[in-house]
Amino acid sequence: MKTTLAAAGALAVLVACGGGSTGSMPQAGMQPVVTSGTITAFGSIFVNGVRYDVSAASLTKNDTSVAQSALSVGEVALVRGREDAQSGQGAADSVDVEDRVVGPITTIDAAGGQLTVLGQTISVTASTSFGPGITPADLTGLKMGDGIEVSGLAGTGGLIMATRIGRTEGNEPMQAMGTASTVDTAAHTLMINALTVDFSAANLIGFASGEPAAGDLVIVRGRGSRRPGRGWNGGGGGPDHALRVGDGF
Repeated sequence: MKTTLAAAGALAVLVACGGGSTGSMPQAGMQPVVTSGTITAFGSIFVNGVRYDVSAASLTKNDTSVAQSALSVGEVALVRGREDAQSGQGAADSVDVEDRVVGPITTIDAAGGQLTVLGQTISVTASTSFGPGITPADLTGLKMGDGIEVSGLAGTGGLIMATRIGRTEGNEPMQAMGTASTVDTAAHTLMINALTVDFSAANLIGFASGEPAAGDLVIVRGRGSRRPGRGWNGGGGGPDHALRVGDGF
């Protein structure tokens, strides 16, 4: 199914991506680090086997500042800060979570362990965690049309290997992250797998040449409603409409 998302509106944006106590962190042996991985525990936050103190860190999810309570085990986080590889301790300056896709489910293949959201194919395995409100905590707890947010890792052929699936909250903007292809600078469109992105009215952030190019890792955000035969239109406006370069995910 071909799906279209317009990153549109007055402030539309397309961006290139380029358990325990907290306590004080030892500074001896600390080295700068930028690392990406799945959150496995809190107190402060554990990523790739390292516990990072986040008491002085900025925390964001989908480019919005959040409290630590808004983050979840299973989400993929980009951590910048310092770590001591020998002790497995670190101190984060920033922790950023970007969902691979946020939007309504268009297909579910429970037997094959896959679903589709905004033209993105998502693989669900026994290690995928599910958020509150999804009962049972597997694909049978979801139905077509449900709004979900998917955190995960990039697989082959554009497949998203889901590490966590949660329900969307409130008026959460739709989002997709992936490699841009079939970029038409005249028509101001690009593809992220089966999703067509119209960025004619978007703010473009972080692109070296001022606009996206094939092969860029990008994040697109937009709001809107489904129009028959036209896919998804983000013409509702608002500050969350974005197309930017992806960063480290």
